[in-house]
Amino acid sequence: MIALRLTPVPIPYRVAEMVLDTMPESVCQAAIDAENALREIGRLRPLASDEDRQDHEGALAELARANKTLAAHHPAFVERGAA
Repeated sequence: MIALRLTPVPIPYRVAEMVLDTMPESVCQAAIDAENALREIGRLRPLASDEDRQDHEGALAELARANKTLAAHHPAFVERGAA
């Protein structure tokens, strides 16, 4: 079996807009929320202090809520990140 390695290709902005126009607004908002939560999870250190731990857990909860909406629309949309 031959394994092909696919090179990521950037999507032009106009094409991304057209794709987002076909999706429900709640799914688009959930995708934005998931990206923001992943950014927060990567920024915070959960063991640094009690406040950071609470913020980290809050970001994980936001990611879980967004992923629930994304998975309901299509399972491939679920965001995964190193937590």
